[in-house]
Amino acid sequence: MSVSKRVNTVISALSLTLSLAITSVAASENLSTASLIQDVEQRQTAFSQIDKQQKQINKALGNSTPNWQQLEVQSAELTAHSASLQTLFVPGSQSGSKAKDKVWDDNMKFKAALTKMDNSFIKMDGAIKQQDKYAAKDALKEANKTCRNCHRQYRSRW
Repeated sequence: MSVSKRVNTVISALSLTLSLAITSVAASENLSTASLIQDVEQRQTAFSQIDKQQKQINKALGNSTPNWQQLEVQSAELTAHSASLQTLFVPGSQSGSKAKDKVWDDNMKFKAALTKMDNSFIKMDGAIKQQDKYAAKDALKEANKTCRNCHRQYRSRW
């Protein structure tokens, strides 16, 4: 093979390699962007479910004879949604979010607030499993208080 054919072959191979690398980077960026959008959607869904389930649990605990079996299911779902939030506030997922930049700027404090909420829901879940209506109500109140405080500090209204 002549030198010019070898050079052309090398240039073609390098060109193909560069094209594949560029395509790979673009695909990776699209995947990353899609993943971040999915994180925002998942955490918004989790917060909506938490709000809905808190109201249902509070109403059920107000009954003179609560349906403990149903409460256990709702409580398990609520604690799962709450726990999922710990992994859904990833750097770069601010876009399209209702969260203030403070979530990422002061992430340790924010994560501590999420943990406090989680712990209250876990406490409520334990009380529901023991069919202790008053302890469950107290833990739910504690969680609601944490939610309100967190919203004041970390959630943007628009």
